[in-house]
Amino acid sequence: MDNAIPGIITAFAWTIVLIVIWQLRLRAKERELERRHKERLMAMEHGVPLPELPAEPEKMSTTAEVWTQLQLNPKWPLGAGALCVMLGIGVSLALMYSGEAFDRAHASFGLIGVFLGIGLWLHYFLTRR
Repeated sequence: MDNAIPGIITAFAWTIVLIVIWQLRLRAKERELERRHKERLMAMEHGVPLPELPAEPEKMSTTAEVWTQLQLNPKWPLGAGALCVMLGIGVSLALMYSGEAFDRAHASFGLIGVFLGIGLWLHYFLTRR
């Protein structure tokens, strides 16, 4: 149990860091919107006609819409492939250097992620424009 405490603390620390980053981005968006609104009000006071503010993009609600967005972005296989390769290498190394003989015997399971990532890279390079 004593070995798990640093891992738990690290997981909570990263969660807090990600939440803080998310909040800072939201505040920056709010400040930007507020600044634009003030500029529009000042311009309207001086009689300068301005076009309407662009509408906020609607949030995606279904998985089909999310999949459509993934298909539209041609570089998604690069990111997903890199993630799979690094995850596979990490799993292989973790199992290989584990003290258990059972884990060392199954270290090749990490190669599944490596080859999945390489496959995604090949998909990108074969289907790009």
